[in-house]
Amino acid sequence: MIRPLVWKLTSIVAFVLAGSQAVLAQREVLYSQYLINPLTINPAFAGSRESLTMTAVFRRKWFGLQGQSFPITQSFGADGSLAGGKIGIGFQALNDRMGLYSTTGFYGSLAYRITLPSMAKLSFGASGGINVIPIYDPASSSGINKAMPSVGAGVYYEAERFWAGVSVPELVNRPISIAGGQNAPVRYQRPVFINFGGRLVAGEGIDFLPSILLTQQTDHPLGIDLNAKVWIEQKLGLGLSYRANNSTLITTMNYFVAMAEYELSKSIRVGYSLSSKQVENPFYPQKSVHELIFRFTPSPTKFRYH
Repeated sequence: MIRPLVWKLTSIVAFVLAGSQAVLAQREVLYSQYLINPLTINPAFAGSRESLTMTAVFRRKWFGLQGQSFPITQSFGADGSLAGGKIGIGFQALNDRMGLYSTTGFYGSLAYRITLPSMAKLSFGASGGINVIPIYDPASSSGINKAMPSVGAGVYYEAERFWAGVSVPELVNRPISIAGGQNAPVRYQRPVFINFGGRLVAGEGIDFLPSILLTQQTDHPLGIDLNAKVWIEQKLGLGLSYRANNSTLITTMNYFVAMAEYELSKSIRVGYSLSSKQVENPFYPQKSVHELIFRFTPSPTKFRYH
């Protein structure tokens, strides 16, 4: 009896704290999945895979907790191309639950692609959607769900062995209006992402993919992600990422992410990732953050490294 009671009380505290902070946790889950699906940080990536691709990620934290209040996250993304690859379209959905605190989001992306010499491609993209978040209303001493618009933009360049992107997935910056016409102290964080990487042949059937992500946010230190991934015979992918100055609700964190992917067939890929720290809600010191990844490409034209 004591354990569920403690969990409910801490969930309420987290709910109130989240309502008084910038809305970073809402899409932090998606941002952290950019190595699995770059569309989560850059709408210009939509359609870069050319073939229709669907990706689902299931995240679970704190396996020791039982009942309906354990934290769990589900995200889904799909993207493909039209008009001979010139137009890219994408869709993302997020459901993030932590006890009484639950958020959802839906986002669409549109990209226009230009073919450059040597078959390189330059894409310009925009995104729009809705974040539905719970806000603590001090006037009524209760929680209310508020829908906030989400607008973003990005540029993405891809050649055979190099890629780079610049994006701002949240351009909206206005407070939420609550009861009595007052403005809640809640604003979006608007990170700027700069991402670049390459593909090197490390041996027969072995491809090495190093990459870097730089994240800049107002009043936060520069975030730096150092990533390395190896694909073996285009069947098994193993990766490691070190993320420095990752911004959360109330602090910045450094942590590691290890991941593995396996291509069961040309159309189906499964994966698993483990983060060394819990990144969305630093009120709790527990570490176990596990993600299961499922990708389905009905009619793949060629192997994609991400």
